[in-house]
Parts: sequence; structure tokens; C-alpha cells
Amino acid sequence: MAVTKIKPIKSTLSKALDYIENPDKTDGKMLVSSFGCSYETADIEFGYTLSQALDKGSNLAFHLIQSFAPGEVDYEKAHEIGKQLADAVTKGQHEYVVTTHIDKGHIHNHIMLNAVSFYDYKKLRTVPYRTARQIRDISDRLCMEEHLSVIEDPQKIGLLYPINAGKKKAVSNRTEIRKRLNFCLERATDYSQFLSMAKELEITPTLRGKHMSYRMENTGRAVRDSSLSDTDAFTYAGIIARLSDNTAEQKFLKEKIADCLVSAVNMADLADKLKAAGIKIKLIKATGQILYKAVGLDGMWVPSDALGVGYAADEMESALKDKKTQLKEGRGEPLLALYQKLTVKYPEVSNATVKLTSRQIVSAGKNGLLLQVCDGNGNLAKMMANKSQIETTPDGEVMLQIGNDFSYDLVYDDGTHGTIRGARLIEKIEEENQTTPLQVILSADQIKAMSVRGVTISLPQDGIERLFIPEKYVVRDVAAGRCAVYLYPNHQYSYVPTGDEHKRLSVNGEKLGSLLGVAIKQTSEGSSLSRRIAAVERRMGIENAKHLGAMLLGMTDQNLYTAGDYDTVIRNLRKNQIDLASKIAEMQEKKKGFAAAAKNLQLCKTYRSVWLEYTRLPLNQKTEFYATHSQELQAYHSAAAKLEKEGVDQSVEPEKVIALAEGVEQRIEELKAQMEEASKQEEKIVEEQQTVVQIQNCESNRRDSEIAVM
Repeated sequence: MAVTKIKPIKSTLSKALDYIENPDKTDGKMLVSSFGCSYETADIEFGYTLSQALDKGSNLAFHLIQSFAPGEVDYEKAHEIGKQLADAVTKGQHEYVVTTHIDKGHIHNHIMLNAVSFYDYKKLRTVPYRTARQIRDISDRLCMEEHLSVIEDPQKIGLLYPINAGKKKAVSNRTEIRKRLNFCLERATDYSQFLSMAKELEITPTLRGKHMSYRMENTGRAVRDSSLSDTDAFTYAGIIARLSDNTAEQKFLKEKIADCLVSAVNMADLADKLKAAGIKIKLIKATGQILYKAVGLDGMWVPSDALGVGYAADEMESALKDKKTQLKEGRGEPLLALYQKLTVKYPEVSNATVKLTSRQIVSAGKNGLLLQVCDGNGNLAKMMANKSQIETTPDGEVMLQIGNDFSYDLVYDDGTHGTIRGARLIEKIEEENQTTPLQVILSADQIKAMSVRGVTISLPQDGIERLFIPEKYVVRDVAAGRCAVYLYPNHQYSYVPTGDEHKRLSVNGEKLGSLLGVAIKQTSEGSSLSRRIAAVERRMGIENAKHLGAMLLGMTDQNLYTAGDYDTVIRNLRKNQIDLASKIAEMQEKKKGFAAAAKNLQLCKTYRSVWLEYTRLPLNQKTEFYATHSQELQAYHSAAAKLEKEGVDQSVEPEKVIALAEGVEQRIEELKAQMEEASKQEEKIVEEQQTVVQIQNCESNRRDSEIAVM
């Protein structure tokens, strides 16, 4: 499989483009391709898009390198894979140039992509290691689909991944340093403040030349910036750029929050006013933190404590009640104590290990597995599993470690992307592998609460204050006074631990089953349990009666009488959703076209005077003028040619085209709302159909019983 690297370009973009487009390295530029721009004038076209961004940051572009093993792939195939990688990373919203170098012993691609999107003029956000890992996963998937450096036989996977079942990885020194530095970089607004915060978190930064090194107290030698990030996030230049962003974001947030706080009556009203002012908010219930995000600045999520005293959830509520309360600068508690509190109280990551079968494993390579899994709706998709997630057992079984709270990227056959939560992925793999769930009978003292939604379990002696089991996994037996639950062995069940209301832990189904036991004693507790279940059943009956009444009215209006009548309605709703999705895709392409046209119109407008001057010169002066203004002339010529191809007159004002793009965007939002409504309606109709099926089955069973008695 290919090896990928990513690094930002902060200056000399034209030199970087000249290097990757070198004809001696690219077979006379035969192995040069571009998207959204002409490779000859890419630096100018990149520059125009950058100039339109409200907050472009310090990065001009990102440079991706994709290297292949010697003799593994030919030039054309490598170049095609490079274009596919660029398309997948940019999703058709960033200009890029792809070149394939053949002057070394191994073929490798260079991809230069604009740091700002020409689609919405927002900058590309990168996260240390996460972005690089995502790009590597995409590259690995593309290579595996082309059968490069893969092992087709799943039985040989153990040769790639040594047996490591049951081993736990300790948090590395680099990981802890990275976490603490990110904690500082979320809050600091200047370099001296960053150094002070790092010192409070027991880290000593040192600048040597262009590079930073970091040493944490009592942990051995220092760590260089390049080993902490693939995107220069912890270099001096990267830190300064981040701090500059923070300054603008925090100033904007403080001003808008102060303005909205004056007239807001409660938290919901404040949230609405902030949204109107261009600020999103997100509440972290476990910590009481509020995260703020300046949408107009395309900013990062800013924690409330970074803004000062008074911006947390409870403090905001007090300020709303007492209008005299003032927002203050500075932190309310020492940084190290705050770091320890927040990192401890964040939901702990829980992993489950599930067995993979040959049905799920498409191919394997040294960096991981290419899997075929079902998404939450049962649709097949491909997914990359990193080698760090894979375990092999002595028996040759292949196990996949899945984070319950993580999201995993999926790719469908049509090229579209999606995500799936770890908990849902575990469930789908276990269902596909026909894993048998455990049936556990509950006793009365284990049941904290019961409702039509499910059962809440309490095991305080085992440290479990509250654990909820959804209704679909609950089986009630009113006559026997029993209630049972189905538990999948590898499912992770979240619970509130005894003595800490704000904390969330998890336990797998197998362990939970052993804690609950497998039977109850028929004592006095049985009658208590019977009464609880009967009460729930009565409530369910009332709810069902209301539901059935509303459902019957709807059935009459739509001339629906049997379960089969619903099939036509469901088919029409699904066809409507497909049509809407097609219209949305069409409108999105139209918006991209308008954005590209606006860019080219602006380029023509900017460099038309240079072109006209060139055309008026006598022949003997044109050569010298062209040598001096070649880039401007090429940019004009390229933009004019694209406009002519699209049938767009150069006299059209770019602002008019931008207005058209905004109108298309509004139409896209309307179509998305219609699609969401159609999806909700389909869910409702499917649920009603299932209810009708149950009623028909009950009636059929009743008739069969009567016949048997006769």
C-alpha cells in the first residue's frame, strides 16, 4: 500500500507548484492533472479563492505526498489513484493539482490542494494525526481496491498482525503532551500566554531555530514538534497562526455574547439570539461547559473557560436571572486543576472486541483491513480498519476493536461517504454474524424504573446507579410476574456510576449478564414485580389506544385497509426521496458551476487591462511584456476560455453570479427539508404497517384457536 504524508504550505506557493510540475519529473508534464483550475495558473487561481475567504488562516495550500512500493504500479495507474485520493479528500470543493513523479526508484504522487474551498470560501480544517490518518485510510482503501500490497486470503492475516489479544496500550508520553498542548491552544491568545499555560500543565516548550521541542516533567527526554503532528500544528509558525485565530474568535464571541445577554430571558432564548448573531453553542452536560463557535469566522469550538469567568452553563443561568452579574476576564481556577477535572469527567472511551468473518474482510494489507459492513440502515459500505484496531487469537480468529463512542467513516459503491457510531457498528456486525444474545431474567430489586420506552436497571452494589435497556430488548411476562432483557455480549451499555451523577461509564453485555444473574426466586418480590409489569402494560394499553385511534383516522383518509395497502405508499415515499436526493445533487453541481463562473469572471475583470495592453503593443514589444506579465496573461486566458466554454459573457458582474449561487443554496436547504419530512413520514407509515400486521396476526391466531376448539 501507498505511504501518505501531509504538510501545509504557508509561503512560496508558486515555487512549490513549479517543483511538483517539473517536466523532468512528470514525463514532460504528461502526468500533471488539475481540478477547478489550470495547472499553469494554479497559484493565481488559488490566490483568488484565498482572497475571498473571511478567515483563510495562515495556510495557502496543503501538500500531500503518496508513495508506492517499487515495481508495484505503473505511471498511469498511480496518477489515477492520486486523482481519486484528491477527489475524496476535497469532495469537489477545493482546487487541486496532481502530479506523478517518475524520476526516483519509486513512483510517487504530489497533490497540492487549496487551503480554502471555492465552494463556500471556508478553510480546510485539519486535526493533528486525525487528518493524516483519514487521508491514509482513504489511500489504503483505494490501493486495496486496486489489489496493491494486499493479502486476499483472510487466513493469512495473522502473519501481518501478531497475536496481541488482551493487551492494553498505555497512554504514550507524546499523546499526553499533545493533549495538554491542545488544551493550551484552545485557550491562549498570544505566545507568552501559551508558554505560561504550558508551564502550568508541567510542560516546558523550547524554541531551537525553526523547531519547537516539548518536555513534560519527570518523563525523560524532550519531544520534537514534527513527532507530535503531521500538519505542523505544534511548530512555532503553526502555534502563532492558531493563536492569531484564537484572538479574532474570542474577541468576536465575547462581544456578541455580551450583546445577546442583555436582552435574553433564558438559556433557550440566549441560544436563539446567539444563533442569529452567527454563534453556535453546544452544552457538555458532564462538565457544565458550553462550547462556542463563530460560524462566520469558520472557527473552532471554543470552551467557555477560555473566555473567562461567567461563560459556563450555570454561570450563564445566574447572569440571566441577575442582570447585574458581569462577565469577567481570566480563569476561575488553576489551569492544571481545570485540566484534570475536565479530562477525568469527560465520558471514558470504552472499546469492544468483535469477531470478524470472511464476509466482512475484503482484503488486508500491512496498514490495516478493508472491510465490508452494514450501516445503520442495512446498506453495504466499505470501511478501513487501522492495524492498531486489529487483534488475532491463537486460533487464527481476527478480532476488531471498536470504540463505542467513536464515529467511523464509510464509503458506498457510488462514491458517497457516510459515518456510523461505534455502538451501532458493533450491533450490526453481531447481527450479521448471528451472535446469540443472552436472556437474563430480572428481579424486582434490580429494576429501578419501567416505562413504555424500556427498563432502567440499578445495581448499586456493583457500582451501577442507572443503566437503561431499550424496549426492543425487553420481554415482559405479566402472568408469571417476570421481566427479562436480551443482552448482546459485545454491546457496550452506558451507565451512571454510583456516587457520581456527572460521570458515564460502560460495561459489555457479557459482564452485565453475569452481574444480573440468570433467574429469580419466586418469593414475595415476584408479586411486586408482577404489579409493576401490569401497571406498565396498562399504560401501554392506553398509549396504544390513543395511537390506534389516530392511526385509524389516517388510514381512512388515505384509503388504507390492509398491510399490503401500505406497500404502495412506502414505495412512493421512497421514490420521492430518491428524486429529491437527485435534485439536491443536481442543485449542488449547479452551485459549484456558479462558484467557478464567479471566480473566472473576477479573474477576467482583474487581468483584462493587462490583456488589453498586451494586445495593443506592437509585435516587437510583446515578447518582453509577456515575459514580465506571463502569469497574469495566462490567468486571464485560462479564465476567459472556461467562460467561453460555459457560454458566459465576460461582461456579467461576478456579484450577480454569486447571488444566483446563494439562491441555489436556499433551494437546496428547502429540498433537504422536504427530504427529511418524507423520511419521517416513511418511518411513521412503516410503523403503522407493522401495527396492522400485528393486529392481523392476532386476529388470525384467534380464529385458529376457535377452529381448534370446535
